[in-house]
Amino acid sequence: MDIQDYFSNVEDPRVVGRCKHKLSDILVIALASYLCGGEDYESMHELCLERGESLRPLV
Repeated sequence: MDIQDYFSNVEDPRVVGRCKHKLSDILVIALASYLCGGEDYESMHELCLERGESLRPLV
């Protein structure tokens, strides 16, 4: 089981049709950000801007 499969099993409580990104993608990025020392949403955003292409295979 890869990380994307693992997070795809998490129930998404958000309103259907109002979400731009899959919850599993957000969770993968949050984990990557945390492992790189990120502490907040801004850190997640910075990680995506700086290393977006290297994250793409994970999401």
